[in-house]
Amino acid sequence: MKNVLLFMMIAVMIAGAVAWPTAASACSCEQPPGVAEELKRSDAVFSGKVISIEEEPSLLSVPSKTVIFQVGRIWKGIEQSQVKITTGQGGGDCGFDFNMGQEYLVYAVKSNSYGLNSLSTIICDRTATLSQAQGDLPLLGEGQPPTEEVDLLKSNGWLFPLAGFIVFAIIAFAVYRKRKTVK
Repeated sequence: MKNVLLFMMIAVMIAGAVAWPTAASACSCEQPPGVAEELKRSDAVFSGKVISIEEEPSLLSVPSKTVIFQVGRIWKGIEQSQVKITTGQGGGDCGFDFNMGQEYLVYAVKSNSYGLNSLSTIICDRTATLSQAQGDLPLLGEGQPPTEEVDLLKSNGWLFPLAGFIVFAIIAFAVYRKRKTVK
């Protein structure tokens, strides 16, 4: 009797886990706005070549991708030679599928969707490969080249954690020495 009851409990738990509803996301876009309206709505508009794509999985928020562009021309919002844009990873979250080495015309807005106040774009914006966006360029005008040279690919991100570890180690060593001399 115990075995039958145990079997039934396990079967119910497995069935419950399999049948439990999960959250689903879907992206549906209206017709993209015209060039003038999208330019007005966007916080940054530029053309550039993708030089880095980094997927950022997250347990607490929406998984995203950070894409770094080498900027060619600027129409609005930035001055730097390189810029980071965030987007979803695709599969229903409206993320734009950027390809390494490809050139794009990017319309981006400041958003908290993929990070705190980051520039982001989704498939519902007018963002497109530069070859597909040729009709936008005459309406946007000539644009400007970047005026501020930056290198977002530098890997100095390890300096702060290393400095923190060294400070922690010094404090731990000092506490250890103090306790040892007290005894």
